[in-house]
Amino acid sequence: MKPYYQDSTVTIYHGDCREVMSQLEIVDHVITDPPYSAHVHKSVRRGMSAHNGQFCERSDLGFASLSPELMADVAALSAKLSLRWIIMFSDSESSHLWRAAFESADMDYVRTGAWIKVGGAPQFTGDRPAVGFEAINIFHPPGRKKWNGGGKQGLWSCPIVVSRGGHNEVRVHTAQKPLKLMTALIEDFTSPGDVVLDPFMGSGTTLRAAKDTGRKAIGIELQEKYCEIAAKRMSQEVLSFPTEAA
Repeated sequence: MKPYYQDSTVTIYHGDCREVMSQLEIVDHVITDPPYSAHVHKSVRRGMSAHNGQFCERSDLGFASLSPELMADVAALSAKLSLRWIIMFSDSESSHLWRAAFESADMDYVRTGAWIKVGGAPQFTGDRPAVGFEAINIFHPPGRKKWNGGGKQGLWSCPIVVSRGGHNEVRVHTAQKPLKLMTALIEDFTSPGDVVLDPFMGSGTTLRAAKDTGRKAIGIELQEKYCEIAAKRMSQEVLSFPTEAA
C-alpha cells in the first residue's frame, strides 16, 4: 500500500477508507468528519432566502452521502484500530445512529458534544430554525478514560470557514472544518506524539492540526484532488486561524 504523500509526521492515502483501514496498524485515536445523511445532502442550499422572495437553489457538496453500510464498516474498523478516543462529526439527527454502530462494535458511548457554528448559514426557507451546531460523537474503548479538558463542557464554539483568501483561512472544500476547531479537539483529546487517523480526510485540516501540535497523522481520501490539496497544505508553513469575524 503506497502512500500518496508522506513526510516525517503525516501520511496520506488515496482510496476507499475501508480498504486502507483494513491494512493499517493500530493508532491512538480516530478523529474524522464523515459524509452526513442523505437528508442533509438533499437539503443543502445556497443563495438568498426564498422567504424574502429571492431565489435559492440546491447545492451539490461534491461527494456522496453516508450509507448505513459505510457507517457500520467505519465504526467496526475504527474500533479495531483505535487505542483511545474516537471522534465522529455528524448532523444531530444522525448522532443516535453512530452511537448504535459503535456500541455494536463494543465501544463505549461517552458523550455527544457540539460544534457551535458561529456565522453558519441561515434557514433560507424562513419557515423553521436554522442549524446552529453539528454533533461531535465521542467514543472510547471500555475501561479508564482520560482527556485534557478536565471538567469543561463538550462544546466548541468556532466560526465556519467562509473566506476564500485574504488574511483568513482559505476554504478549499465544501465541508471544510476550521483549523481552530480541529486544533482544539486534537489538544483536548490527544497527547504530543500520538498518532491520529482521519479516514475522511477531505482537505487535510485534521492532519494539519495534528502536525502543528506535535502529533502524527494518517489521512485517507477517496477523491484525488483533495489528496493533492492536503499534500500542499502539509508542506506550507504553520497555517493561521481565521479571525472571529470570519
